[in-house]
Amino acid sequence: MGDCPESRKLFQSVANRLRLGSIGQSAFVGSCVAGILYAIAFVASRLLGLTADWFHPVTVLLIPTVGLLAAVMFHRRPTHIDTARQIDTHEKTKDLFLTVTMLDSTAGEYQSLVTSDAEARAPKAQPERIVRWNWQDRAAWTAGTVVVLLAAVLFAPQLDPFGRVEAANMVEQARDDLENTKKSTEVRKAELKKNEDDGELSDDVKKAVEGVVNEFRKMKQQMPKKNSEALAARQKEMGAKWRAVRNSDDLKELMNRSESAQSFGKNTRQLQKWSEGLQEGRPETLQKAMDEMKETLEQLRKETDPVKKQELEQKLKRGLKDLEDFAREKVKSPQLRAALKRAMQQLQAAKMDPQLAAEALEGAMESMELARMELQQIAQSARDLKELEKALEAIQRAKKLNQDGEQEELDDLGDEATLEDYAEFYAELMAALGQGDGEGGDGNGDGTGGRGQGRGGDPGEDDSVDTGFKKETSKSAITAGKVLLSMKVKGVSEAGDTKQQYQQLVRDVRQGLSEAIELEEIPPGYVPSIKKYFNTLDESESDSQPVGSDAE
Repeated sequence: MGDCPESRKLFQSVANRLRLGSIGQSAFVGSCVAGILYAIAFVASRLLGLTADWFHPVTVLLIPTVGLLAAVMFHRRPTHIDTARQIDTHEKTKDLFLTVTMLDSTAGEYQSLVTSDAEARAPKAQPERIVRWNWQDRAAWTAGTVVVLLAAVLFAPQLDPFGRVEAANMVEQARDDLENTKKSTEVRKAELKKNEDDGELSDDVKKAVEGVVNEFRKMKQQMPKKNSEALAARQKEMGAKWRAVRNSDDLKELMNRSESAQSFGKNTRQLQKWSEGLQEGRPETLQKAMDEMKETLEQLRKETDPVKKQELEQKLKRGLKDLEDFAREKVKSPQLRAALKRAMQQLQAAKMDPQLAAEALEGAMESMELARMELQQIAQSARDLKELEKALEAIQRAKKLNQDGEQEELDDLGDEATLEDYAEFYAELMAALGQGDGEGGDGNGDGTGGRGQGRGGDPGEDDSVDTGFKKETSKSAITAGKVLLSMKVKGVSEAGDTKQQYQQLVRDVRQGLSEAIELEEIPPGYVPSIKKYFNTLDESESDSQPVGSDAE
């Protein structure tokens, strides 16, 4: 272009404005094309429902985004000739500036005249007038298109004439549920592993039992009062632990043996067997059933035959349904039931969508493993309960022998003796003294013989010992009837109604004994003594009331 600084400056400004205008034009055209395609796809999706609805509000931003990409990629860069023609057209200079662009390739004496003329006119030209930008209308059209489509996405109804949208939504929901169930399973497994105790018993119960055994080893013949205080403290501690374990969510219903097994339906025998094993802390039969289901799950993951896959699915559903019924009706463990329910949901998700099958079946395997861990925890709690019952019974026997002056026999075992050794040893001592715990022969107490009459006498209790006893009134009566009138008279009482009322009262008390023990949650160590007391009540005692006694 030669030595033309003013012309060069004008060319540069006009060229920049031409390029920016081209970018705006490309952006507008790209936005219009994207908006039209978006509107067509949106209407087809909402009217026909052939695919899932991907048109969320955020997708409307694709329209200006596509416009900007089109502007960057497809806009036209102006040349010097385009710029010169634009200037000449607007300024009406009859190709003056176009000639300037060609001076380098031409020869002649007129070049200086053209250059001086262009330099004189260049400062007077205004680039903003030469290239005008009408961006307001284009921006308004683009913004209006985005607003209209956004309103349509938010408020236009979704039609589903072929049911495709509902099916797609179900699959998507199943996918989300699968992710949530997997996360829940992982969280619960981590929690169980964190609180897991190795061995047959939990660490807390194991330490408590060891404390009881150590207390037995410390008992001395010359210190019956100290023995009684120590045993009472241990009995209180173990009783509190027994109640805590007994009232836990996993065991409160499981240990209720009075519930009828008929509530389980056609698989009563199998489910009752599971219940009995779990009550004893031995879940082997349940774990065997779960292992079989895990093997079936593994077979289902590898099976390709549709018929065999359906058979395996039905088998799994039946097994999981039995386990869920057991968890709901007998154990009533929310954690176990939740794990089995997740396994059912994951199995259903695998059946719904082939793309989810592998992931869903893997999740079902994890849920089954979690259910197995839940069962192990319940079984350990049941074993804890049994061990606490043994400890309470052993403490009760030790207290009885200590009160009866048999302390010299209590420390004959060595330092290696266990709770079972002490329990067996104390039971043998009481049997030898005619003070067994059972019923059924001609014993001299509540022992392994039949019902007998105990020796009676002062139990040797020490009222100065602080046992934490609280005097409270029961909120529920365990006997029938009420006192209407009480008065003292002299003379011979009339036989008949009073005797019948007393006999009926004794029978009512005996009938309500088991229920009262269950409601009050009496630890097993106290039960034999309570039953012995009520079994000694004589229904004929009302005949022996002396003259002048109180009659109610």
